[in-house]
Amino acid sequence: MGVLGIDCGKSGAIAIYDGTYTKFYDMPLFQGEIDITQLNRLTFMVPIDLIVIEEQTSFASDGRFGAFTMGINYGRLLAWAEYRCSQLCRVRPQVWQKHYGIALKHPKGVTSTEKKRATKQAALDALRSINPKVADDCVGPRGGLKDGMVDAILIAMWGYNEHRNSFWATKSGIGCWPDVDLPSTKRGSKGSQRSQRSGGKR
Repeated sequence: MGVLGIDCGKSGAIAIYDGTYTKFYDMPLFQGEIDITQLNRLTFMVPIDLIVIEEQTSFASDGRFGAFTMGINYGRLLAWAEYRCSQLCRVRPQVWQKHYGIALKHPKGVTSTEKKRATKQAALDALRSINPKVADDCVGPRGGLKDGMVDAILIAMWGYNEHRNSFWATKSGIGCWPDVDLPSTKRGSKGSQRSQRSGGKR
């Protein structure tokens, strides 16, 4: 069983995990947009049973052009994912991050840059505790962290662990897992049906 995890964005990545082996690549881009042709080449002949893609939201700091470009790329990825695999799950960052204990609570006065840096480091530490070799491959020769790659790998592993025994799909092909204890969307909590039965669709 293969699970493809996708961290969207220009600095994003894709990762394929089958329980023992992990393959990962930088997000293929062409002129600032997702390169679907290259994406097909990277995943060609790879058995993929589930695609897990991180949901995207825009922020005021993104600017109109940045938010528009992000929306285009996210839409292209969703369309490609639905074509590539019949099983698709959209997951909010807080869900998979909380699974690994990296949905951090920051004290007051911490800047957004410091929050992002702390979360990225926590994600790398979580991956290193699972597979040190793969984590080392996500650090550049000068010590730069490939955070999109780290996130894509963790998303793929999260999807694989949740998918093994309890995955179900809706008629639209988008689903999550109603019988497992997703940390931030426990059954019976407000919004749980929206998050679990539509993959977070709003």
